[in-house]
Amino acid sequence: MSNNQQPQFDFKTNHLNFLNHKPTSLIPCTFVGNKVLGFGALNGPAIEKGAQFGDCMDGFGIRWEYPSTGGGAAIPANDVFVLDDICDWREKVHIPDPAEFDWKACCQMECQILGEPDREHELVEFGFGNGVFERLAALMGFEEALYSIAAEPEEVDALFTAITDYKVKSLDYIIDAYHPDTIVYYDDIATQKAPFISLETYRTLIKPHHKRFAQECIKRGIIPIYHCCGRAESMVEDMIDCGWAAWTSVQPTNDICKLIETYGDRISFLGGYDTTGPAARASVTQEEIDAEVKRCIETYGPYHKAYGFFGFLLVDSQDPAVIGARMGMMIQSFMQQDFAFLMSGK
Repeated sequence: MSNNQQPQFDFKTNHLNFLNHKPTSLIPCTFVGNKVLGFGALNGPAIEKGAQFGDCMDGFGIRWEYPSTGGGAAIPANDVFVLDDICDWREKVHIPDPAEFDWKACCQMECQILGEPDREHELVEFGFGNGVFERLAALMGFEEALYSIAAEPEEVDALFTAITDYKVKSLDYIIDAYHPDTIVYYDDIATQKAPFISLETYRTLIKPHHKRFAQECIKRGIIPIYHCCGRAESMVEDMIDCGWAAWTSVQPTNDICKLIETYGDRISFLGGYDTTGPAARASVTQEEIDAEVKRCIETYGPYHKAYGFFGFLLVDSQDPAVIGARMGMMIQSFMQQDFAFLMSGK
């Protein structure tokens, strides 16, 4: 049988099995059988992180910059912050109304750049940037954000409630415009060594808002996924309690094998690629990418469920074509791996 006559592998169902904690025939990959829209593919809706091109002000009044050294990814400008005293957030922070934003036009713009999703063969993932902690840091900087969490937890919680109100209200507009199968909620709360805050503080101030958003997704028939870089393995049981189907961008600073063994029947893990090391740098070679992808497949793949591949490369360009070509090197490497050994499972 020629390659053209071979039946197409059902990557979409394979990815759904992964998210539903069922065995998978092949290792899932974020970029195969899964169309990424919103934040994560581009910078997402302008209401969240400023326009993809041109105006850099978002709906909260935060100005964003897009340095080429970060592949054009948005970062909050650090010369002027919206908020310097958490107690003034009601007067100084503008909580946008999602009804006033054209979500459909944003989706159309993204699809023009990235291509329309093949809904028969691909899941559609919407990336929703700036969870409550990230939004607080963008509004006032990390130092003031952490100080405010320690000194004025009641005010922080009130602001987090308002931000979550906005995010929950946005869900109906996102669903109407993007028709996603999954929504990834981005909220980086950890360094490479440990979370920014104690487990007690996370459970008191952050987890309730994460859980509320995840449960609202589930009510609407959307699979919720949590993105967090850094070492956050101490919070996995809380992630499960929130209702997240998967934790994405799990970096090898966490004991990924132990996490899969302990929690793989209740939450799935996307990641493994060393996104803080040489294999992710702009200067990386195809051979270095191949070696790191192979390490991930051979280390985490034999569990036969609960592990999906994700990684990214730093790119010194804002050109979507250049960024896509670089990421294509990783996807090509992933697709060329030998998966036969997986059939024995673990």
